[in-house]
Amino acid sequence: MKRKIVFILVLVGLVGAVALVVKLLTNRGPKQGELRVNSNPGAAIFLDNKNIGRTPFPSEKINAGSYTIKLVPDSATTQFASWEGQIVIGQGLLTYVNADLTESELSSAVDVLWLEKISSKQSELSVTTNPDGASVLVDDVTRGVTPISISNITPADHTVTVTSVGFLTRTLKIRTTPGYRLIATMKLGLSSGEQIPEASPTPTLAPSGKVTPTPKTATSSAQINPEKPYLVVKDTPTGFLRVRMEPGTNATESARVNPGDKFTILDTQIVSATNWYQIRYDATNTGWVSGTYVDKVE
Repeated sequence: MKRKIVFILVLVGLVGAVALVVKLLTNRGPKQGELRVNSNPGAAIFLDNKNIGRTPFPSEKINAGSYTIKLVPDSATTQFASWEGQIVIGQGLLTYVNADLTESELSSAVDVLWLEKISSKQSELSVTTNPDGASVLVDDVTRGVTPISISNITPADHTVTVTSVGFLTRTLKIRTTPGYRLIATMKLGLSSGEQIPEASPTPTLAPSGKVTPTPKTATSSAQINPEKPYLVVKDTPTGFLRVRMEPGTNATESARVNPGDKFTILDTQIVSATNWYQIRYDATNTGWVSGTYVDKVE
């Protein structure tokens, strides 16, 4: 009987030792977070000079740490400027990059958001901009100028708006969570001429690693059987096509139309070797769309 008891104890000890070794080996593996990247137009993604894919880049596991990220637009018709910056990927957390790239680096706009674990149970928000000194509004209430850190912000969904004279406005939909600091670094795009600042599609970020894009509602009066020649909106990386007040990627966005929408062509202009078409996107307003993302039916 004593031998059986000793045998059982030895067996239990061996099982426990094996479980401990497995746990130690598992914990020695690389700590990982997630990275998601969107851009307009689509772009190749380089992380520390290594090509990891192209946008739209779904949430994928990346070793936690600091990286240099570079987006190189792959448009064949227009010469868009590349963007390079720094990102941080936290263990078990999501880092989100959203870029609106233009022909000039000065007018390109990029948002980088990630979460950082803090010791308190409060929620915090940190916003930095390039250039700094931009006004920050949270839920339409002015909170100060960048760089700014807001402690003990209510854990909930919030709207963050960043404005600066001479630059396009950026609007973020965020979700603050107890025990985390949400960090937003934003490169503001230089406004040209008499442009009205435009908002960018932005994510809702949570510690679970889930992110939900929240684009502006498309405004469209697409026709079922328009007169020829007419345009058909093609699929785009963003799921919509921007309508601008003037032909050209630097012009102010006035609306968004959807893939499959059809519009009669009112006028045509060539800007930087790209055809731009004028359409009527609602009952009273007209705008311009890039020929890169439409098919012309004659």
